[in-house]
Amino acid sequence: MSPNPLVPPALMAGKNLLASSEEWLWLYEIEVPTSPPTTYRLVRSTALVVFRGHRYYPFPIGHGVSQEGSSGNLPSTSLTVSNVTREVMGVLETHGGLVGQTARIICTTRSVAEAGIDGAMSEARYKIMSTTATESTVSMSLSDTPLYDTQFPGQRMMKAYCRHQYRSAGCGYVVPEVNGNFVATCDKTLSGPKGCEMHGASETAAGLTAVHPERFGGFPGIPTPSRGGNV
Repeated sequence: MSPNPLVPPALMAGKNLLASSEEWLWLYEIEVPTSPPTTYRLVRSTALVVFRGHRYYPFPIGHGVSQEGSSGNLPSTSLTVSNVTREVMGVLETHGGLVGQTARIICTTRSVAEAGIDGAMSEARYKIMSTTATESTVSMSLSDTPLYDTQFPGQRMMKAYCRHQYRSAGCGYVVPEVNGNFVATCDKTLSGPKGCEMHGASETAAGLTAVHPERFGGFPGIPTPSRGGNV
């Protein structure tokens, strides 16, 4: 049994072997800010890999050791991609060297991928901080996402704004799109033109049990901040 429930037992057992015929894979995902967004998925191998329903294409690519400075710096590493055929140069020139974009590095095995198991020995998410190119390679400096760019906590309590994603399980709006009473958008308010009360009316008109505005994800009871010298 794996001590980490997120790591499949087969991966944990294979990691501890002194020798194995298993092919361990490094998978790479690089986000490109096209419209709509594109994700390049590459594998450091000689054959295509399908993992989590996505295809990872073989390409000369690798990364360095993740390092952490003595002054408390965020962990960083480098990602190196072959530039011999100039395949990536057009993307870099068009999108500012991909600085600020997200890169992911995943470690798994071919047998796990082929079995359709959603499991990885390790998985890390980085942000591309800088990019340099030579006639043979492109090197990207990667760092953990800055803490100030991370939303924490995952949900915020606000007086007049719903925290739920529209039509998610938390929202609960299930009127079918083909129904004439379907409302395509939500303004995340309680009483606005496309707010919770209006969605409740559309549920009733569609013959469904109205779960709105009870599902409103805001907190109207939060007092309005005020300042003054009165006691």
